[in-house]
Amino acid sequence: MIPTFDYDLEEMVSFEGHDISLKDAVTRYRQDKAHADPSTVFTAVRDPGKMPQVLEAEHLEALLALPEFANAD
Repeated sequence: MIPTFDYDLEEMVSFEGHDISLKDAVTRYRQDKAHADPSTVFTAVRDPGKMPQVLEAEHLEALLALPEFANAD
């Protein structure tokens, strides 16, 4: 799935209570989802005006499909 929203992997987002780059948030999402409780909700909050302002698991999964993450672990 190719992302259908604008993004910059270097933009800062709030993920798990930390301000980190979107690229780092996607990497942490991949690592954390394997050990997460089924009720865990993953979101990355972006600056106001960005659409969507909240990236949910489906958005993070779309970003994981990017070539930048193909061999990262």
